[in-house]
Amino acid sequence: MLIADKRDYRRGYEKHYQSYKRLKSENADINSRRLLLVYSVECGLKYKLLDKWNEENPQKILEGTDDNKIKILKSHNLEKILKELGQQGNFKFPRLETVHRDIVHVESYHQFYRYCIKTLVNQFDKEEKVEDLLNDIACWIKEGMRRQ
Repeated sequence: MLIADKRDYRRGYEKHYQSYKRLKSENADINSRRLLLVYSVECGLKYKLLDKWNEENPQKILEGTDDNKIKILKSHNLEKILKELGQQGNFKFPRLETVHRDIVHVESYHQFYRYCIKTLVNQFDKEEKVEDLLNDIACWIKEGMRRQ
């Protein structure tokens, strides 16, 4: 695992979110833009985690004894991170099912979009809901960053 500090997470959030918004406005590259959005949100949430924990450098957490913080910081599970930030239940993710009959859980969104896996027929609304929800989270993150 590479170490990213609080500034890196903020920069990752901002850069990926700007690119996502540009692709969205152009109605381009749906999987790529959604992948950027997932990574933007993950970076932004990890920024907020470090802020909540009053920590600039996650190395101290990763070398520490708080197994829960270590697991959360290493996780791709946006629901777990949101729960740690006191946002459990405020953002409800739909479960997608792939053409291979796999369930796409929140911690797998980055893989789902990275590999451009197709969902079963008639899940277009759920896919749009995922994107809208991730965008809502990105806006919530942005608001929190503005107040700092």
